Formats: sequence, structure tokens, C-alpha cells
Amino acid sequence: MVLAVLLIILFFALQLLVLFCCLAAGNDPYSQFLSDQEQMEYLKRWKKEHDYR
Repeated sequence: MVLAVLLIILFFALQLLVLFCCLAAGNDPYSQFLSDQEQMEYLKRWKKEHDYR
């Protein structure tokens, strides 16, 4: 019984570690939104510079 509780606690601790690592790496929705915006701005500039329609 005690072993099962420890395994459950360990499981959730590892899940929290993965969550914090993803947030630190910029894999949260807001970071993804900013990345998408930057890509759209880059493509817009590229099309303007290369006269692409």
C-alpha cells in the first residue's frame, strides 16, 4: 500500500517536472502564438522584398 502511494507521488512529481521543462523551453500556447506571429511577419517581409504575389 505504501509502495503504491509512493509510486503515485513519484508519477505526479515527474509529470510536474515535464510540465515545467516544457514551459521553460517555450512550448506553452503563448510562446507558440508569438512564434507563429514572428513567422507570419517574416513571410510578409520576404514576399515584399522578393516581389512575390
